[in-house]
Amino acid sequence: MFRRQQQSNNESSGEDDESSSSTNFSPLSPPISPPKSSNNMLVKIGRFLNVSAIGVLSIVSVLLFIQLQAVSLQVASEQKQIDELKKTIEQSTSDIQVEVQEQKDLTVVNIAGTFTLLSCIVTMFHMSSHLKKMNQPFVQRKIMAILWMSPVYAITSFFSLLLPSAEGYLGIVKDFYESYVIYQFLSFFIAVLGRGERQIVVDKLAAHADHLKHPYKWLRCLFHPPPEESDEAKANAVLLECQFLAMQFVFFRPLTAIVSFVLESMRDGDAGGFSSPDIIIIMIENVSVFLAFSGLLKFYHAVQDDLAWCQPFAKFLTVKGVVFMTFWQGLIISIIFHANTDDDKSDDDESNSGSSYSAESIQHILICMEMLFFSAAHMCVFPAEEWEEGYQLKHGGGPTFAFDDFASDVNMIIDSGKRSRIARKERKNALDDAKQSPSFGTMDERNDASLVDSEVV
Repeated sequence: MFRRQQQSNNESSGEDDESSSSTNFSPLSPPISPPKSSNNMLVKIGRFLNVSAIGVLSIVSVLLFIQLQAVSLQVASEQKQIDELKKTIEQSTSDIQVEVQEQKDLTVVNIAGTFTLLSCIVTMFHMSSHLKKMNQPFVQRKIMAILWMSPVYAITSFFSLLLPSAEGYLGIVKDFYESYVIYQFLSFFIAVLGRGERQIVVDKLAAHADHLKHPYKWLRCLFHPPPEESDEAKANAVLLECQFLAMQFVFFRPLTAIVSFVLESMRDGDAGGFSSPDIIIIMIENVSVFLAFSGLLKFYHAVQDDLAWCQPFAKFLTVKGVVFMTFWQGLIISIIFHANTDDDKSDDDESNSGSSYSAESIQHILICMEMLFFSAAHMCVFPAEEWEEGYQLKHGGGPTFAFDDFASDVNMIIDSGKRSRIARKERKNALDDAKQSPSFGTMDERNDASLVDSEVV
């Protein structure tokens, strides 16, 4: 019975403990869940805040994107303005350079044209003097043909500067007249020597038959009396040989110039090598020039004594000087120009702006300027008075630097000094002889001796 009472007490105490633990919110007990209405409200608030944040971020991103696009458009617009300004500056710079180059070209053309005009005026004046004093037409006709050389060279070079596309055609004209003048110069010598009669020239050559070289054997088909028959036949063969050698140049020179021009126009920028037709043409030209000048020099050496009165060597220099000087001048300019071009190939833009003239343009400019001086030289060595009756060679009558007079004055001063030294030496010897003589001499002799001593001192 006691045990039953004790169990009942324990059970009652256990219930009391459970009730007390339930009322004291033990941490081991699960949390008390809030009500469902408050939980839904919090979820809605969270969702609203999330959506609001996303919306704000989207709006901020859109605003930043719009601002970035505006900045990009502004930068692009400013860059476009900068590019347009740069193009405008470059265009204005190029326009200024073109204008400056045009002014330079115009100045060069004006200078070349001035010299060409003066050369033509001098030559026309010279030719008019021959026309007024046409005393020996058979000779002076040849002279007038020679005098046209300077204007032809100057005019063709000037128009080659103005019309570069016509340079090839004008070069053919110049080459033809160059070869024609060479033959006319030989004809001039023949006319001067024979006074218009070929037989007189043959007779004068026959007088020098011993000194004449035999003509080329490959020209024997041209000689009707063989050169071995007589001195006259030999002289006739030599004269015919000289004329043929000079005349062949008149035909070959224009022909090679035409062929060179055609080949140059057909070439597609490829430079000719050793196997190109240009080398063959150059060789033909050189052989033709050699034959022409050999014939001219052969005739000149045969009759130079008979032509000494008209100064043939000075005339030869003024005519051949035009040909040789222009040829070698053009060759040197071409070599220098191409050498400088090869050196400047590494500097592409700078080298292109360095020189605007080609070697041919520089050659044409120099020819226009030089022909004025050759026209003046022709006026001095081909005077019209030379063909008047009773003309005698006037020494020192033309323009000169008077070097001979200066040399004669120098020789006079040197001779005077030599005579003075000889006189002093003679006086000194006389004084030494007087001192060695036993006689004392008179007072005048002693005074003379003292005077000689003072001069020697």
